[in-house]
Amino acid sequence: MAGTEVLDVSVPGARQLASRARRRVARAKRSAPRASKREREHVLAVFRAAYEAGDLAGLVGLLHPDVVYVTDGGGNVSAARKPSHGGERVAGVMVRTGRRWRPDRIDSAEVGGEPALVFHREGRVHSVDTVQIADGLITAYRRVINPDELKRVRAVTPSGAASSP
Repeated sequence: MAGTEVLDVSVPGARQLASRARRRVARAKRSAPRASKREREHVLAVFRAAYEAGDLAGLVGLLHPDVVYVTDGGGNVSAARKPSHGGERVAGVMVRTGRRWRPDRIDSAEVGGEPALVFHREGRVHSVDTVQIADGLITAYRRVINPDELKRVRAVTPSGAASSP
C-alpha cells in the first residue's frame, strides 16, 4: 500500500505534509532549551558514575520522568526496535545492559559538539552514547551500536588523546 493511500492524499499533498512536518521538527529543535556545556558534562559524569556502579536509584534521579531511550544497531547488530520511555524503565534497561555486556572502559568524548560517552569492549568501540539535557535531567538518551557508524569514531585513550582505530 502506497503512503498516499494510507494518508488518503495526493502525491503533492503528501509532499506538503512531509515538508510541514520537517519545518515543525526543525522549529522544535531550535526552541528546545539547551543546557550549558558545563551542565551537560556534569550530568554525564554523574550518570557515568551511577552507571558504572549499577546504581538504579542514582540513574532514575538523573533521568527525566519522560526520558526517551533510543538505540541504533543499523540492522547489523541486535538493538531495541522501539524506544523505551520513562525514567524507571530506562534506568532498568541501563542497569541490565551494563551487567550483560560489561564495558572494558568508558571514556568521555565530544560527538557533534556534544558531550558523549564512548563504551569500549574487547579492545574496540562498542557504542557511543549521547544525551539531551534540560533542567539538570536527561530528557533523551541515544546509543549508537551500529558497527558501520562506529568505524568513524576515533578511539580515545584513557589520557584523553585521540588515536586512530
